[in-house]
Amino acid sequence: MKIGIISINAHTKVLNFASPLHSYAFQQFLKMHGYDSVIIDYKPNYYGQYNPRHPLFYQWKHPMKNKKKQRAALKKWLKLFFKRQKRFDKFQHFIDTYYVTTDKCYNHKLLDTEDLGLDCYICATDVIWKCNKKAGFDRGFFLACDSMKGKYKIAYAASRGPVVELAEDKKQEFLGYISEFQHISVREKSFGEYISSISGIQPTHVLDPVLLLDKSFYEPIIQRPKRKKGYVLLYVVMESAIPLIELAVDFAEKRGLEVIELSENLADAHIPAGTKHKVVYDIGIEEWLGYMDEAEYIFTNSFHATCFSILFHKQFFVGKRNGDKILSVMEMFGLSDRRIEDCFDGHECIAEDIDYAPVDKLREGYVKSSTEYIIGALEDAKKAIDGE
Repeated sequence: MKIGIISINAHTKVLNFASPLHSYAFQQFLKMHGYDSVIIDYKPNYYGQYNPRHPLFYQWKHPMKNKKKQRAALKKWLKLFFKRQKRFDKFQHFIDTYYVTTDKCYNHKLLDTEDLGLDCYICATDVIWKCNKKAGFDRGFFLACDSMKGKYKIAYAASRGPVVELAEDKKQEFLGYISEFQHISVREKSFGEYISSISGIQPTHVLDPVLLLDKSFYEPIIQRPKRKKGYVLLYVVMESAIPLIELAVDFAEKRGLEVIELSENLADAHIPAGTKHKVVYDIGIEEWLGYMDEAEYIFTNSFHATCFSILFHKQFFVGKRNGDKILSVMEMFGLSDRRIEDCFDGHECIAEDIDYAPVDKLREGYVKSSTEYIIGALEDAKKAIDGE
């Protein structure tokens, strides 16, 4: 049985460290259970002609209408030019080294005309079932391209991101897409409840792929920083997180620790002058894991940084983020109280250290049920394809 995986991995505008990781983890997890697969090198429909290695060139050719924002973007990418290039090259090296992938890059239009010769498709995790304001749904992530018609379709840990009320036509489009799946699982419980309420389909709630594997799986690829231990890691993504940043800085200062920031934008953190602070930008996935593992404390508003904080048994604190994906995974592991509003009284930390014994027990159960789901789905696929 020839299996293809389609997900968000190589082609991301912000070079999110976790995007290549979850695809790698999922492909290796399947291999451990006897299923070889190929990751489809896929560009989402909203990606356009973006240049992830040199955003400066793209920004220059596609100026914003707001001149002030345009100047700020050009200034940002000029400052980050060589660091961004280095970071992109490390991402690409990770994919080239660890993925079993298609030789060719595809988009949804190309997948309408070219049959990859696969028997079973899996769309896997992260925000793949989002309705983009301009581009709408991505048919590739719904396995709805012409070359995929009649093929066995499985969704593993699909997410929609922040809740957006769909217009009636978009809701019907969504229902049409998911009706073609033989198996559907979701990453956030609330998304499963939504699908059930509008379709009658009962999706299975499963773990994100990075949590299916123990820390020992990641150890061989982790690259640790020269400076080990004794720092507070700050990893802020997407939305502004000033309260989280202020708490991290104050928390570190009171303990005599350095703040190491791995944010997407060098100016994101607004770190006060005089703070013992280091910004690290031009790193790859393996180094990101190393900084995570060596940190004494982690402050983040990232879903996957939260996942790895749990997997690596870190003491961590979570700031606000649009949507409920972080709250969902924290609730699964009994860690809902790691939100900064629960952990701090003013700037005083009132939280106790996390006891990971019950957390590990919960993960063990989720790994078991998630494994049973995907392996059961693949066994069903094989029977259907073999005509049993």
